[in-house]
Formats: sequence, C-alpha cells, structure tokens
Amino acid sequence: MSISNPSLKNPCGKFIDFKSDKGIFVYYDKEKEEQVELSLPLYFVVLDELSAISGYSKKHDCGIYSNEIHFLKDEVLKVRTFKKGGPSIVGLYDAIKDSIKAIGGKYTKSVYAMMIPTEGVPELVNFRFRGAAFSAWLDKKVNSSRQVVCIADEFIEEHNGKTVYNVPVFKAFNMKPEYRDMAVEMDKELQAFLKSYKSKQTEKEAVAAEVPVETEPVTFAPTNNWQSGGRSVSDVKEAATANVPDGADDLPF
Repeated sequence: MSISNPSLKNPCGKFIDFKSDKGIFVYYDKEKEEQVELSLPLYFVVLDELSAISGYSKKHDCGIYSNEIHFLKDEVLKVRTFKKGGPSIVGLYDAIKDSIKAIGGKYTKSVYAMMIPTEGVPELVNFRFRGAAFSAWLDKKVNSSRQVVCIADEFIEEHNGKTVYNVPVFKAFNMKPEYRDMAVEMDKELQAFLKSYKSKQTEKEAVAAEVPVETEPVTFAPTNNWQSGGRSVSDVKEAATANVPDGADDLPF
C-alpha cells in the first residue's frame, strides 16, 4: 500500500459471538471495555461467508484464532493461540483438523452481514457461528441470498449428557429492494477489505518461505477476522437453501 492508498481496516462495527450456555448474542465494546448483550430479534442481510478456527486452549489458558478463508480445499489455514509460544498449526483443513481439535479449536463460520436495526442506519457486522450455532446456521430454512435473516427471540434447548445448551432459531423475511441496494454497496466495501486482507496473507506466506530454517518462525499477528467440509461458499449456500420455499413474511418494521 502507498501513502495515497493506505491499508484498509476491517469495516465491521461489531464482531458478534453466541453464548450457548446463556442463550445470548454479545459483542465486545472497546470503549466500554466489556461485552455487550444484543437484544433479539436481530435482522440482517448476508454479504459473504468465510471459514476460520476459534476456540479456547485449556492447556495454554488462552483463546485460539486463525486467518479467514473462502475455500477449505484450496486455501491454507494458520491456526495460533493468543499466548506466545503456543502451538502453531498450518495447512489445509482436512490435513490439520485433528490437530486443531486436539488443542481446543473449533470450525467457525464467519458471516459478514448488513445488520438492519428497527431504528437507525444499517451497519456492517460479523457473526461467528460455531458448535450448535453453526449447525443451526447450516440447517436454517432461509434463502440468505434473497431473504433477510432473522435471529428469533427464542431458542431450542438441547442436552448433551448433563450439559444444557441453547440453539438459535433463524427465520426468513422478505427483502425490500432498498435493503438489497444498500447491501450491494456495503459489500463492495467489504470485498475491497477482504482482497487487501488476503493479499497480506499471501505476502506473509512468501516471506515465511524465504526465512532460513535456523531463524525464528514468522509470527502472524491476531486479527479480528474469522466453507465447510471442503465445500465452496456457493456449495454451502446451495445445500443450505435447497428446497427452501421463497415465501416469507414482510419485515415487522
């Protein structure tokens, strides 16, 4: 990047996680330095979906993160822990998935979306679905390319032995033309960022390949960024929306 064309920053206003034990969606507010719970229902238009690894390492008592990719079969994942000196796992997903699981990492769907508030201006956000939330996302009866997705203010309670957890419910609403137009413009900004982000990842790979064996390995800095089973985004979307009726209610506002 040049002085007149600086590096792009992630345009997302919120990075949203689901707490299955409490049945809440939260994001970290940097100004307040605390997690903030979002009120449900939430409405959003899907802009793009990527894959990543997240989770928690009990051994190293810290979080796990990775770069974001579109294609599991073709793009390299770089999985790290936030603690320096922790494990570093690099490779295609199928080759490293057992190692990822062994350290506490979980496959995570990174969904970039235009959040539609009941009042105010839509904003670009990122949802990170893993575990039960990811399963619910794959099973949703919503055509996310043509409909507004709603996270309902209700949950399905599931049990795994003595563990009780909540599964989010996704619903479909008709997409107004003005929202589609706004989403297209917002996605242009997002894709510009993702292009820049991925070019940097490729550059880091090139540098790492040139580093002599005896030197310290290249350290990849954590990012705020986060396909499934080796399928492309289009494959996942097609599978998730197969036989899904186009009929949906209008937005309630």
